[in-house]
Amino acid sequence: MAFQVSPGVNTSEIDLTGAVVAAATSTGGFAGRFRWGPIEEVTLVTDEDQLVKQFQKPDDNNHEHFFTAANFLGYTNALNLVRAANTTSSNAAAPLNAAANTAAYANLQVRTSEHYYTSFDPEQGGAEGGGAQNYVNDGPFMAKWAGSLGNSLKVSICPGDRPEATLTGTVAWTVATGAIAGTGTLFDIELRVGDAVSIAGETGYHIVTAITSNVACVMFSTDSTDNANVSAGAAVTRRKRSAFSTSSTFLKGTVAVAADAATVTGTGTLFDSQLVVGDTITINGESKRVKTITSNVAIVTSENFLITATAQTYTREWEYKGAFAEGPPTTSAYATDKQMSLDEIHVAVVDEDGDWSGSIGEVLEAHANLSVASGAKDTQGEDVFYKNYVNKTSRYIWWLNHPSIKGFSGAVQDLAGNGTLFTPAATGDATLRGWGATADAGGAQTADEFANPSQPLTLSLQGGSDGTAPSDADLIRGYDYLKSAEDVDVSLIMCGSHSSTVIRHVIGNIAESRKDCVAFFSPEKADVVGVTSSSTATDNVVDARNTVNQNTSYAVMDSGWKRGFDKHNDKFRYMPLNGDIAGLCARTDTDRDPFFSPAGFTRGQIKGVVNLPYNPKKAERDKLYQSQVNPVVSFPGEGTLLFGDKTQLTKPSAFDRINVRRLFILLEKAIANAARFQLFEFNDEFTRAQFVSMVEPFLRDIQGRGGIQDFLVVCDDSNNTPEVVDSNRFQGDIFIKPSRAINFIQLNFVAVRSGVEFSEVVGAV
Repeated sequence: MAFQVSPGVNTSEIDLTGAVVAAATSTGGFAGRFRWGPIEEVTLVTDEDQLVKQFQKPDDNNHEHFFTAANFLGYTNALNLVRAANTTSSNAAAPLNAAANTAAYANLQVRTSEHYYTSFDPEQGGAEGGGAQNYVNDGPFMAKWAGSLGNSLKVSICPGDRPEATLTGTVAWTVATGAIAGTGTLFDIELRVGDAVSIAGETGYHIVTAITSNVACVMFSTDSTDNANVSAGAAVTRRKRSAFSTSSTFLKGTVAVAADAATVTGTGTLFDSQLVVGDTITINGESKRVKTITSNVAIVTSENFLITATAQTYTREWEYKGAFAEGPPTTSAYATDKQMSLDEIHVAVVDEDGDWSGSIGEVLEAHANLSVASGAKDTQGEDVFYKNYVNKTSRYIWWLNHPSIKGFSGAVQDLAGNGTLFTPAATGDATLRGWGATADAGGAQTADEFANPSQPLTLSLQGGSDGTAPSDADLIRGYDYLKSAEDVDVSLIMCGSHSSTVIRHVIGNIAESRKDCVAFFSPEKADVVGVTSSSTATDNVVDARNTVNQNTSYAVMDSGWKRGFDKHNDKFRYMPLNGDIAGLCARTDTDRDPFFSPAGFTRGQIKGVVNLPYNPKKAERDKLYQSQVNPVVSFPGEGTLLFGDKTQLTKPSAFDRINVRRLFILLEKAIANAARFQLFEFNDEFTRAQFVSMVEPFLRDIQGRGGIQDFLVVCDDSNNTPEVVDSNRFQGDIFIKPSRAINFIQLNFVAVRSGVEFSEVVGAV
């Protein structure tokens, strides 16, 4: 209170309304093998749909781990998941040059987004996998995460729609060499390799194969009837070549193709004037890429057609056009404002083999109207530079690199080496703006166009591998990402089908270290599945418990596995039960409170059980319970139940029960969080009273809900002695009488003679 010189009234506020807020006790934690997703990074998963979306469906190699997580999510909605993987797992990639397929991308593994940017992104100095990242040798695409699923991915790029235009100047053409000599021409600005041009007086059109200077270029004829040179003075026109915008037009003539063949013959067709190598054609619903144009009535495709087709009309189109309602890519407003053109591309990420969607060729992602201009923004100011946009938004691919700023630097082939998709401009070509260049006009590069190819570019990813199963060391490293209570909120940790080595680490180095969570584990599959003798299975389970050999209240063991249905693969599988047992605890938190037992007919019902391979009887349950193993039992007409609530603590104690251990985790976590606000305050009567006034209402609430029978909070001079105060410590002692769950019911039925009053015998028996 401020000092007052003259009489007056001064007011002040003292806040004694601090309260203890209940702490979360239902969040799960698990580390295991999955087919997709970041490696050694904690991901919060809220339901099975998200689990599948981020980590993909189970397979024969990982289903035990997948269903540990999925079964837990069947009871609650919060699981901190870590994907563990061996170093032998690798990302699929798509080098552009066939010769670099195996050499450039061997055993690449991107673990996290941060790992990509620091180790793989060429613009950030990343050097893993390809060394100095070269567009031609190393290629533009890599699967987002390691795994064989990446091999089902294909990426197709549709370039900007170049308009038809009458070119500057006149030309002369020599048929034998394909050389064009220009007068007053601007070949190096108005043309690019792959463009289709027509020359006045010629019946067909021609494809530019090289640009030597502004007055000289080379092209090949698409019309086999051309046999005469063109004299100087002919006009030349660049034809519109957009596989996107003109593809719906049916082409002239009819075609025939044999089953399992790549040669297409035509009747009345104009293959050499209506197609270009690299075009995709569709015949009777099958789409293939044109590899060779033999004549106006014969072509060869890069893949065989599956069926026999005759007298079928055919169309020319970008096969993924239908996924883009935006129309063809052209020039962005961003580029137009900077006096540049043709910077846009469409990008389709495709499920080539159907491993993702179940449908071969389905477009997984359609990225429309991206710009190859560095720094490009859309009208809302969002970054649409193609590389940044794809890397930020795609669930499936990383875009590694782009052509050099001076244009493409070598011939680009498909992965099988089946012909040149387009022939790039020479290295150092200053007439076209390369991908990744700015859109600002002027400078050394005076052209107003970006160096897009004249037809779509489609590449398949390959080389992805699931690798060998994660070792114990890999799994332990994954679980260690759950070790810090300050970084990750975890209350229920599942051990899946992991070895005793991993289980001991999870219990001793995580659960007991954090002291705010409980670890759940099951015996090994071989202990109970396929064991014909129930007595033998019981002994196996007890031996498994003794192998783990952890005397602790921070661990819970169940008796086995269940047989459940895998809807993702339409088959039945065996699954460890510890995901379900942890889920029962989470569900109990929702239905009642953590300090209620998760076992029994009321709260212990386990979901998704087709049958139990090991269903212990009463004598076997007695043996299990004596060894701190909680039986899971199927009762006829009653379902499958958790029929025990013991921790792994061997000595008689209140903490040998799950509900008591979880009660104290709740209390300790909540009160400790609240007590943080006493840090750096004075250790005086006011602070102590404030602490007591905060804690006692919380404990009375827990008492009212049945969690504790009685409590006492001591925080005064008796435990905050001068020695404690001088050591900068603050001490509060909280005494708890926990409520106990019933494990045994004794019913005594007493027969009484007629004429005897019940009051005479009550208490006498």
